[in-house]
Amino acid sequence: MIPVIAAIFLVYFTVPSFAQAQSAQAATPQSSTTAARKSQPKARTVARSFESGPCQIGVIPIAGNLFLVEKFGPFTFTDTYDRVAVDGWALDDLVVSRVRAAAPGMSVRRIPFTKEELANHPKPAWHFGRDTNIREFAQYVARGMNCERYVLVHRHGGNQREFGIGISKHYLGRHANLFAMMYIRVYDGRTFELIKEAPAMMTENTYLERVLHNPLGGPSRELDLAMFPERPADVAANPVLRDGVRAMLTASLDKTLPGMLRRPAQEAAR
Repeated sequence: MIPVIAAIFLVYFTVPSFAQAQSAQAATPQSSTTAARKSQPKARTVARSFESGPCQIGVIPIAGNLFLVEKFGPFTFTDTYDRVAVDGWALDDLVVSRVRAAAPGMSVRRIPFTKEELANHPKPAWHFGRDTNIREFAQYVARGMNCERYVLVHRHGGNQREFGIGISKHYLGRHANLFAMMYIRVYDGRTFELIKEAPAMMTENTYLERVLHNPLGGPSRELDLAMFPERPADVAANPVLRDGVRAMLTASLDKTLPGMLRRPAQEAAR
């Protein structure tokens, strides 16, 4: 299985460097001493906004507004990947809205974090491969929020070379594949014990359904090869790709989240 967080690292592929300001005091002819002083770089302070009131579900969305354009050759070393920022698609906002829709009557709060927090976490983001590491990151960004449960939604790899959100074509393929594959983890808000986990799927997650409708191992659609963007810069303004990704995210999260957020008492009543 491809390491889960490989895609999470790709999500925040541009990590801004901290600016270091320097100031030098020039000596004047009347000065008895001449020394240039440099100010020390200041650590960036991350502003955290805390909403008032109860929090039953805290959402940590790591869709990341990143789209991958992938060309697969006959061998993995011939594969090429382009990363395109699609901030205007508001994918993280969509994830939060689907959690709210799946939990009617519950107070749902988005848990804020920055690119720097993800990249500079004590266990580096690209080393996340086990639930323990992902749980530690969730616990870190949720500090002080006091929600009953936390829902972390991140990019996921299927059973092929595609990973996360993007479009691919194979060197002998007759069509392109648009895909949006996410994974959901639900944690207890007090102990951060993993309560439930599952890939977000548009169909039942059975072997037959995966073979018949999910050849990539997650939500995907076949598109005409003409829809494959030869210029990755054109992706963000392409409504077909945008609407296709958003539709698959919505359908898969709406299919998977309600059962995962249902409390034991609610499940017993079914």
